Amino acid sequence: KSSPVADASTPSSVRYRASDLSTLLVSLAAGACALQIQKQSSQQSMTARPLLVSERQKGNPLLKHLKNVPWKHDATITPDYVLGDRNCAVFISIRYHMLKPQYLGRRLAELRAEGSRWRLRVLLCLVDVEDATKALHELNILALRMDCVLFLAHGPQEAARYLECFKAYEKNSAQCIRERVDPSHAGQVADALQAIKPLNRTDVATLSNRFATFGDLLRANLDDLRACPGLGDKKCSRLHDAFARPFDAAPAAPPVAA
Repeated sequence: KSSPVADASTPSSVRYRASDLSTLLVSLAAGACALQIQKQSSQQSMTARPLLVSERQKGNPLLKHLKNVPWKHDATITPDYVLGDRNCAVFISIRYHMLKPQYLGRRLAELRAEGSRWRLRVLLCLVDVEDATKALHELNILALRMDCVLFLAHGPQEAARYLECFKAYEKNSAQCIRERVDPSHAGQVADALQAIKPLNRTDVATLSNRFATFGDLLRANLDDLRACPGLGDKKCSRLHDAFARPFDAAPAAPPVAA
């Protein structure tokens, strides 16, 4: 079978050029992610099964960046990567999709034919051309139709980090990435006040020291708010408007011509 990672007919003139800032951000994020993955992987049992890689992925540059989780080739699997008992991924690059647009549809159909075998189907896409708008639109529709989750990577290292994260956290629930919510009264008040932009945690602490209760804050006028250190006119006006301004009325219906 042909593979999306090695094709002699791929024009060498097609190159993806990321900006220096984008490259720097990806590198920094990749380093931080790698440290977290190493920590998570070290907590797993040494008998955990490795990440399985299809034989068709031989030659994919991302494989040399898979350093934080064990992996091995397996010629029997349908997806390109098996990330867990019921999690898998299919890899595609924009360049290959533009050369062979029918390839991915066939692969995803094979995956879908396995029914409930896979709970999570990841479509991992490498953005390796400059103008990928049309191709990404096609992939997004295809992923939606085939019940896949589309992830975009702008380089082999970033793509490898996605695979490592899925593998390292395969046993974790969604609780580990949910926002930590403070159930206390003070925490709920802080969350409510920070919803008024541009107030921040420091401003909330200042208001808490200035006003004894939330009711006192609601009844405060602009002069009371301006007396709080660190709150400028813009923040005071936004805060006062949030509590004193009436709710916007529904827009009036346009007049009907006689």
